[in-house]
Amino acid sequence: MPFGSDDFRPVVLIVEDDPDVRELMAFTLDQRGFATLAADGQVAAQALCRERAGRIDILIADLSLPGEVPGGLARWVATTYPKVKIVYVSGIPRHVALSSGLVQPTAPYLEKPVSPAVLASTLTSLLPRAQAAPEDW
Repeated sequence: MPFGSDDFRPVVLIVEDDPDVRELMAFTLDQRGFATLAADGQVAAQALCRERAGRIDILIADLSLPGEVPGGLARWVATTYPKVKIVYVSGIPRHVALSSGLVQPTAPYLEKPVSPAVLASTLTSLLPRAQAAPEDW
């Protein structure tokens, strides 16, 4: 485990409506030393954020959750918990998300399907150096 003890592992909240994708992301990140939480939509994600206030490092937000405003959860997290880093994941091509104003040009954005290596490296790049895996120094 590259990050040391459970108390110091970066905490990632994965919000994805597809249970297979959600479980694969969690497995991938758990294997690479992240602690993961998972939710299938905005209501469950907001409850986890409130429960774990101040202890979520990164949000992986699916832009197209059924029945929800695209990007609504990410905007809520950015406003309520501004220290949380946000990574957008979607089947929507990046240029469409950008032209629609769903994401900012500098926002980390991954198009599905996402390879485990790209997912892990994207998240690791968002961490302060003190939290990054020693092999990334």
